[in-house]
Amino acid sequence: MAKPSLTLRLDPGIRDILCSAIRDYACAAYPEGGSDCAQVARYTLLELAADIEAGITDGCHSVQISRRPRAMVQAALTWYFDRCDAEQQTGSALQRELLAGLLQERPVSSAELAAARAADAVA
Repeated sequence: MAKPSLTLRLDPGIRDILCSAIRDYACAAYPEGGSDCAQVARYTLLELAADIEAGITDGCHSVQISRRPRAMVQAALTWYFDRCDAEQQTGSALQRELLAGLLQERPVSSAELAAARAADAVA
């Protein structure tokens, strides 16, 4: 039986990107006034972002979250990078792969993201 939760391991820099992506996606994909199901999804994502934000600090780099919204978090990351790529006219394959690792419980740091961003820029 699968664990009901997963542990995200990230630093505050990655936390800020992840929470921003989740919040922006929640508002774009599930606008206020939608169906009851859409409002539950929106609420779930906004609460998840708040939980991650509260759990990741300078002194604590891991937080446990439910596995249930995992697909929505992946969609939020995809949406975030699609927007970044369109705005900056760049690619983000390595950055996407790195942040997707969060959902496989791999640790991700701001330094790793910076290296992935630099590698994506020359690719």
